[in-house]
Amino acid sequence: MIRFQFDSIKTTQAAAFLLERHNGWMSKGCLLKILYLTDRELLAKRGQPLTGDQPVSMENGPVLSKTYDLMKGAGLEVRSYWEQHISDAKKGTGYVTLKKKAGTDHLSKNETKTLTEVDERFGHMTWSALVDYCHKLPEWKDAGKSSAAIAVEKILSASGKTGDEISQIQSHAMESAWLDLILSNKVAA
Repeated sequence: MIRFQFDSIKTTQAAAFLLERHNGWMSKGCLLKILYLTDRELLAKRGQPLTGDQPVSMENGPVLSKTYDLMKGAGLEVRSYWEQHISDAKKGTGYVTLKKKAGTDHLSKNETKTLTEVDERFGHMTWSALVDYCHKLPEWKDAGKSSAAIAVEKILSASGKTGDEISQIQSHAMESAWLDLILSNKVAA
């Protein structure tokens, strides 16, 4: 199964970028869906997501697991940068707000362009319209009140990638994870 390294800084900057586009606030659900759809779009275009987060199927469609935790106030191991810039979802309303701009220095031009394009396509949709749209994605399956991991391979296949292309993406993801591991051990030493 293909796994990417979750990048809490890029995820925070992407979420903050979207919140800025929406006057500093969005519903947790809509923000999650737009981030998921951005990762999905980038997987189709370049074989690599923006966030590196694990996609999961939930009752209301696919979401990014650690990003969802961050919005709920969980994910302590990756929260420090997030909580400087973005609020937890407010109880009762479910809205997430921008505390402080995060910039985009960790995002590529292609990533900010894709965030903008996905937001222009889906950012105006209601929560129920986003759920309906995401329920039609081939990788989603109803997990009821629980969650089920979505294989990145399924997303890639649904976007038209061949078996060989998927194998190349898997090799690249493993090489990147190995390199990150080596670099983090050198920094820690």
